[in-house]
Amino acid sequence: DCAFMNCSKLISIMIPDSVTSIGVEAFSGCVSLTSISIPDSAISIGEGAFSGCSNLVSITIHGSVTSIKECTFMNCSNLTSIMIPDSVTSIGKEAFSGCSRLASISIPDSTASIGAGAFNGCRNLISVTIPDRVTTISERTFERCINLTRIMIPNSVTSIREHAFSYCSNLISVTIPNTVTSILDGTFNDCSTLTSIFIPDSVMSIGENAFCWSSCLTIYASKDSFAHKYAVRKRINFNTID
Repeated sequence: DCAFMNCSKLISIMIPDSVTSIGVEAFSGCVSLTSISIPDSAISIGEGAFSGCSNLVSITIHGSVTSIKECTFMNCSNLTSIMIPDSVTSIGKEAFSGCSRLASISIPDSTASIGAGAFNGCRNLISVTIPDRVTTISERTFERCINLTRIMIPNSVTSIREHAFSYCSNLISVTIPNTVTSILDGTFNDCSTLTSIFIPDSVMSIGENAFCWSSCLTIYASKDSFAHKYAVRKRINFNTID
């Protein structure tokens, strides 16, 4: 663990094929490191392994890595691209938080879990596809993704947690699948350009401040549904859908 932590002048490194594990915070704070390729032999990358590598531009993960753990790439503020292999089944808490130049990311279909705040503050993230094995969009997962305009939520999702999309100030439209039963407090807080959200009859609970400061919003739902009654009570624009 912490093998090269804060080696501020380290620009590049070749990781040999014999390496099977990259330890906790192994390259954390290597602010001059610009790119790295993780070999096929690697099966484990520790928490915070590349956190704070503020000049890291691209990274390729090969091999049999199954998890991108907590804070692995947190605050890699110049990271623009990353290749995630199909072997990955989970993305940990705040794994890409603060990667402010990351414009797009391809999450493999094998991924079933995305941790809280995983993409928080990815200010240049324009679009993202959530795999249809994911069942929960965790707390603050996409908070402050200010350039995110649209997102497709798959039918596998049953729960959208607090502040999952708060401060996504360019988010325009969202469709909630009929597998979701609740929208929690602050989920779409301050989504100032959100104009439409389609809410199915399956939703039976919506937090009091789920859409706080989303002033342009129209809720689309069935007449007399929970979402309809919520819109009337909260004085949110409403349109009926068949």
